[in-house]
Amino acid sequence: MREQAHQKLPHERLDIYGVYLETASLCADMLANAAYTIVALDHLDRAMESIGVNLMRGNGQPAGSAARANYLDVAIGSTHECAATLDVCLGRYVMDESAHTVGTQNLWRIRGMLLGMKRASISRAVREEHARYRASKFPFVALDMYQVSLDGVRWIQQFIEELAPRSRVQRKLDTSTTGTVLNIAEGHGRETVADQNRFMKTAQEHAYQTLLMLDLMAARDETTESRVAVGKATQVRVITMLHAWCERNEQRNEQHP
Repeated sequence: MREQAHQKLPHERLDIYGVYLETASLCADMLANAAYTIVALDHLDRAMESIGVNLMRGNGQPAGSAARANYLDVAIGSTHECAATLDVCLGRYVMDESAHTVGTQNLWRIRGMLLGMKRASISRAVREEHARYRASKFPFVALDMYQVSLDGVRWIQQFIEELAPRSRVQRKLDTSTTGTVLNIAEGHGRETVADQNRFMKTAQEHAYQTLLMLDLMAARDETTESRVAVGKATQVRVITMLHAWCERNEQRNEQHP
């Protein structure tokens, strides 16, 4: 008997799934070829898987259902996390400009397709929606606090290069500065004030952690106050902007609950 041909599952028939697999492959190559390990690579791996699994789960739910919308929302949030992770990888010199551009463009396409699926689901039309999208620039990139947090990542990269190999603070500084960037990106993509502020406050906690580590290093004579002054000032700016963001959000919510 001839082997029965593989019948495609519902998610495999979607154009978005092909774009997703292409992007996941690109990211896997980057992970395999990275010159050194940084925290952002782990985030990228997990967030890419999250896009795929939530796309599959969401597509398997009835059109118009809350479960379908929720799964797609999580997948959309994961595209934001992936895009921000690529920004961190570029700032930490573990990927080049061309790979960053291709990865970001693909993630933008995936985000647009997911939004189309969500809109189609709300209108109870079981189909992919293809729309024309402008430049592949995620909305959070325009935030001053996001750009300043990336400045913090680039500053930390230069600072870490001066430290002794495998210094115990390297991982902590890597984790905290990356956490600030990723939480700003994902929080900005959330719909409710509560969700946005939850991520922004987590970003603020990471910025405080970076600030603390720099102070502790100076107190232990592992560096000097003058050397960390710029890095500290960057974190203070991020903390201040995040605090103002959350306050404005809460005020708007009180005025228009």
